[in-house]
Amino acid sequence: MSRIADLGKNFERLPGLLTEYDEHLALAPERIAIKGKIIEEALKEQAAWPVFYDEKRRELNTLVKYMDSRVDATRGKLYREYTENYSRDLPDRTKDKYIDNEEAFLKIHELYLEIYELAEKYEAVVEAFKVRGFALRDITVLRVNSLHDGSL
Repeated sequence: MSRIADLGKNFERLPGLLTEYDEHLALAPERIAIKGKIIEEALKEQAAWPVFYDEKRRELNTLVKYMDSRVDATRGKLYREYTENYSRDLPDRTKDKYIDNEEAFLKIHELYLEIYELAEKYEAVVEAFKVRGFALRDITVLRVNSLHDGSL
């Protein structure tokens, strides 16, 4: 289910939402770690945690796309204001520079960047779980093969 509605009308619930994602992210290194775990326990975890973090990553990617559209909408609104309401005709590049310094644009762009950064961190966690899966597979193969190498 999409988390867009959880942002609130004016993004007032975004800080709480980001805190929720940060809390899960803080637990990721412990969940990724293999050291000190029984191999069966690590293999059981490997079935659940990658799915969980990938789901969170997908939610964040949806929020990134939504916020990107909000940034574009804000830029478009400001562009129209500079085109229709400015006393003299400005070149497009000048309008873009003015828009880049508008408070409304800066605020929405900052929110976009916060969500984008968090999505990138989740991307790294998902990739780490993939690497962990390969490591667990290799450990399992080594253990199975060492059992077969023993003489009777």
